[in-house]
Parts: sequence; C-alpha cells; structure tokens
Amino acid sequence: MKTLRIVFTALSAIFIALVIPAGALHSWLAAILCVAGAVLFFGLMLLCKQRQEENDRRARHDDLSGLDFGGEKQDDADEKKE
Repeated sequence: MKTLRIVFTALSAIFIALVIPAGALHSWLAAILCVAGAVLFFGLMLLCKQRQEENDRRARHDDLSGLDFGGEKQDDADEKKE
C-alpha cells in the first residue's frame, strides 16, 4: 500500500506539472484533462492511505487484544469477597 501511495502521489504531481504546458501547447481541454488526472490520482492516494491506516489500526488492536495485564474480571473479584 505504501508503494502505491508513493506512485499515485508522483503521478498526481506529474499531472499537475503538465497543466500549464498542455494548456499552452494544445488547448484548454488538455489542461482540464491533466487536472482531472491529478485529482484522480490524488483520490487514489487518499484511498490507499485510509486503507493502510485501517490495516495498521486493526493490527495494533489484534496485538493488544491478546495481552493480559494481570487484572481480574469484576465478577471474579466480587466472588472472592463473599
């Protein structure tokens, strides 16, 4: 996922850099297509970032869910008092 984020960011930057030359050399339509490509790749980068953060959060949760900090459950503690 991290590699895809880097690739999509680079492609987005390239399309942004091409807006002015494409508009000057060809037409406004070419410039608009470059902007649309940049927005598309930027959106894909954000999607990959969101998925990576969800996977990292899930992995941290799975790592911590198996830990036992030595605490007793409330029901067990109440039974021992009686």
